[in-house]
Amino acid sequence: MIDQRLLAFEAVLQEGGFERAARRLSLTQSAVSQRVKLLEAELGQVLLVRSKPVRPTPAGRRLLPYLAQLRLMEAEARRALSPRQADGPLRLAVGVNADSLATWFIGAVAEVVRDEGIVLDCVVDDQDHTHALLADGEVLGCVSTRADPMRGCAAVRLGAMPYLCAGSPAFRARWFPHGLTPAALAQAPAIVFGRHDDMHEAFLLHHFGLDARRYPHHVVPSSEGFMAFAVAGLGYGFIPEIQAR
Repeated sequence: MIDQRLLAFEAVLQEGGFERAARRLSLTQSAVSQRVKLLEAELGQVLLVRSKPVRPTPAGRRLLPYLAQLRLMEAEARRALSPRQADGPLRLAVGVNADSLATWFIGAVAEVVRDEGIVLDCVVDDQDHTHALLADGEVLGCVSTRADPMRGCAAVRLGAMPYLCAGSPAFRARWFPHGLTPAALAQAPAIVFGRHDDMHEAFLLHHFGLDARRYPHHVVPSSEGFMAFAVAGLGYGFIPEIQAR
């Protein structure tokens, strides 16, 4: 029921180019390109940057949330009007941070995902940045630290997720024999999740006045890998209490 030109636009972005989008849609590359050009002509806006991979222009990015909502409404309409002819499972993109995904998130959504026939596309980013995925239309919902809802959205408090500053006993004995001191913290290797992970920096700056990134640190963009680094005595970092215990 969704306009075929919109489907072509969506496929090009998701596949990163016209050739792969054409294979996915079982069309020729020129047919996909023509559909996108017709959509751009109707809207009077260039929607795609023809780069490798293809990227949305600001206008194309503004179109993404509406396309996601159209897909959701189409799936709901099919289920309501023709439940036996529903066109496959309902696919939902959600933004979630790695620690939530590794701990409580799956248990929280398992029942509804299973019972409602939903398939999830989990887009992982830091909890302070997942709202940007929602604003850009890349996801339909997100786990975020922001309490204020965006326009057209609702915010529901899920609870608190305490973190512990943790390391192995051997690591503590070697690097912090006299406790957490500015001198020791400036030398001990830390563990951070990635470029969006500001938790460690904020802790050191607030409590010890240490400048951002003025300390040795491993970058480990995996919740499980983060824990493994700490257990192996390679560094210390902030681990969810539910995971550390």
